[in-house]
Amino acid sequence: MAFESRFTLRRGAAQMARLHILSFGSVALAAGIALCGPCGAGAAESETANGTVLSGGNALLAEGSVALQEGRIAAGIHLTQAGLKDATDPREAANGHLNLCAGYALLREWELALQECNTAISLDHTNWQSFNNRAAAHAGLGQYDLALADVRSGLALEPQSSTLRKSLAVVEHNQRVINKRSSSVIHS
Repeated sequence: MAFESRFTLRRGAAQMARLHILSFGSVALAAGIALCGPCGAGAAESETANGTVLSGGNALLAEGSVALQEGRIAAGIHLTQAGLKDATDPREAANGHLNLCAGYALLREWELALQECNTAISLDHTNWQSFNNRAAAHAGLGQYDLALADVRSGLALEPQSSTLRKSLAVVEHNQRVINKRSSSVIHS
């Protein structure tokens, strides 16, 4: 039963990850992990824009973004890693690492996702999507307090984000389930 419960909660983190796959400013899939495609520094990143912006920037990062959006996760990761070798702009590199975080999260490789999100945030701490993805990685690892802190950091950057609000609901739900189970174990 305990294994099944942990699996169910981890599956919730993967669903959270799928909520936020975004291209540079566009919702690509209607669920969990944020994904950025290279569109150059200074481009607007809106949740409501449609289509992938591929102008300027690194062609391999753009192809990696498209592959991830299409569900070709391994190819997307490979293309993004190759594109990062030629990334010259820090924001472009941050977006590449954000995409790697998304790809690894979709594969439920939470530790790798967390590493890539940390790199993305260190390169650009103003992108709410990186905090959202890192929250998904923390949730996948069962670190709900850290996930909640990341969602709140993202909301401080983008208070109107429906994606972050959905992530907040997922993390809070998982925390309640864990607390309830912990409480029932203590009382038994």
